[in-house]
Order: sequence, then structure tokens, then C-alpha cells
Amino acid sequence: VEAMRSRHPDLEEVVIGAVGAATQAEVVLCGRIVCESLEGKLNERSLLLEAPRADGDGLPPARIRLNTAGCKSIVAFPGQLVCVLGRAGTAGSVFHARDLVSGLPTASPSAVPPSAPAGDDSDLHMFVMAGPFCLRDGLDYSPLERAFELAAAARPQAIVLLGPLLDASNQRVSSGEPGPAGDEAEGIETLEDIYTEVIIPLLQRSVASLRRRCAHTQVFVVPSLEDVLCFHPLPQPPLDAMLRPTLGDQAVEQLRGVRFLPNPAHLRLGGVTVSLTSADALSPLLRSGLVLRPEERRLEAGLRALLQQRCLFPAAPRDPPQVAERRAAALDFPGGQPPELCIFPSQVGSPCATHIDGSAFVNPGSVCRPAALGSFAEIRVASSRRVGAEGTAKLLQDVLRVDIHKLS
Repeated sequence: VEAMRSRHPDLEEVVIGAVGAATQAEVVLCGRIVCESLEGKLNERSLLLEAPRADGDGLPPARIRLNTAGCKSIVAFPGQLVCVLGRAGTAGSVFHARDLVSGLPTASPSAVPPSAPAGDDSDLHMFVMAGPFCLRDGLDYSPLERAFELAAAARPQAIVLLGPLLDASNQRVSSGEPGPAGDEAEGIETLEDIYTEVIIPLLQRSVASLRRRCAHTQVFVVPSLEDVLCFHPLPQPPLDAMLRPTLGDQAVEQLRGVRFLPNPAHLRLGGVTVSLTSADALSPLLRSGLVLRPEERRLEAGLRALLQQRCLFPAAPRDPPQVAERRAAALDFPGGQPPELCIFPSQVGSPCATHIDGSAFVNPGSVCRPAALGSFAEIRVASSRRVGAEGTAKLLQDVLRVDIHKLS
């Protein structure tokens, strides 16, 4: 409502109305965008506005059809929280909107303040590698080992592994014959054996080699919905908590040098706020039927919508569908503030960094595509140079460098 007031300072008074109530006066309604058809794809003619759900009354929330022909621009998708200004008419069945606020305002790129607290001026240098970590027709993890060696040689502050470590769509997994080809097949008969005999020893060797080169580098692991033996929906607990019941404490304790994070994870590294998830947060929003007028680049519009909704997965019905609604608040950005870095692999576009309203979205790609080697990301943020000589804040894009390294 405050965003609507700021857009229309000429209004003497902003009256907040009720969805479905007939009124000739101009009012502001807040609610959620839904599609008129359960099976159809959202378009400008199928927009409905759903009222906030009343707790405990047992009644379905009220809905009203949205006529947005009077709006100069519109960005809408199912599940989006919006604010509209207009009139409902005498019947109260159609709301004729003349303006639509598509979410909370984001920071202006020209006024991005340095987020680091006093004394925290260290630069950030990190590598991000996303699974799958082997080709789809086998369980050869040498691409992950190679990527880890390249990253360790650069002595970064952090290495982040985004799952899946053992991909459920791998052909050897789905065929029920998980044993790797060659000599490594001896003694491997189950999916648990892949973790205990291949994945955990590989990570143990890689972390030990890393510690010899750079003792201070942190290694983070974020689980995935596609990880075998991990049956929790989003938000997921750390991987070690999900694997302990199956593999036992002794196997998991071998990775004491690894810090296991939930999915998604929100943290501060080198004075920079970072949100991480192994799930593709952009594709579901674009699949849901993103309505844009005037037409613009859908990738940028989708990323901006995540910032405006202050959530990684705002679309409804949920996509991915494996979401525990009682814990869905963990999908929101902490404190209602967009992160400076938002990192997740996506099938939309190519691996790269995209700057949107003071935040940077990084798509590292995946270490292995189904039939070819992929890529990983190296990220540097010169936090010590966030403040210029005159005390002015610099743009994040001026102190951020993202390199996409391709494996061959």
C-alpha cells in the first residue's frame, strides 16, 4: 500500500477496500494473483485477485476478476502478491484497475549501500559448483574432482557444492544397477555404497588436499531435491542430517571439514549477503505463465519478480511441488531484504551473472550436463572497495567479478 501511495502522491486519501465488495469509490486492493482456469496458463484475460486468507473461518478466500486494460504496464504470475488501484463497479464481480504494483520496491542500483558492518572489509572469493557431478550414463566423479582441484589451486575463501551429489535421474541409479563401471564396481551394490565408497571418500580426499594448500577455505554443501536418499521437501535440512539415519554417524563424521547448509541457505560471506539454493528458482516462475506488458526480456523480468516478492519460490501452485508449507517462510529472503548475491543453477539462459536492481544473480551451470561436461563459477567481490574515496557507496556490479569456467 505504501508503494501505491508513493506512486500516486496526488491522491488525497488511499482507501483500502475488500475483495469482492461492490463500490463506486476508487480503492486499493491487496491479494494474490491466481489463474481463472486450474489447467490453463495465465494470461491478461484470465487474471483473478484472491483476498488474503482469513485465519480460522473455514471459508475459501474471496476472488474477483481483474481487468488490467487501464494499467500502463503489468507484470503478473500465479501466486504473486500485488496491490491494485481502481474501482469494482456496482456488481463487485470485476475490478477495473488503473495501476498494479507487482511487489515490494527493490533498491535503486544507484543507491546500493555497502552491507558489510564496521570492521568487515575483507574481499570475497568463492567458487560455486552445482550438480550433477557425473554424466547421466555413469558414476564417474572425476569431473567434480577436477573442478575441486582447479578451485583449490586458487585458494578461495569458500567452495560451495550445490547438490545433487547422487542424482536420482542418473541412469545407473534409475536402472537399479548403481555399481560404477570398472574396478570400482567391486563391493558396491546399493545406493548407500555409492555414498560410503565413492562420494564421501572423494570429498574427504579433496578437502584434505585443500587444507594442505589453504587451511582457512570453508567448504559448504547444499542438498538437492534430486539427491538420492534425501526425501525431505523444501526447505530441506542439511545433508548430513538427512543421511545419518541411512549411512550412520561414522560415515558422515568423515566429513568433519565440511559445513552442511540447508536448502535454501542464507548467509553472509566476506561482508556480502548471499542466498543459495540448488533448485532452479527462475524456470518455475517463467513456466507458470509470466504476463508482461509492455513486452521485455523475460529472464530479467522473472529475476526482478523474485526480488519484489522477497521469495525464491513465489509461484503458486508450488513449483517444484515438494514444499512443506508450514516451513515455507525459509524460502523468503531474511528480514524481507533482497540479498546482494543470489546463486542457483538454472536451465534458462546460459551460465552467467545478471545484475538486477542492486542484486546479482549467478547461474553457475552444472558441472556435468546429461552427456557433456559443464561449468562452474568463480566469484570475487572487492568488499574493501565498496566505499569510494569520498565515502560514497559503489555499485555492486563495479566491485563484482564472475568468471564461468568450462570443464574439458
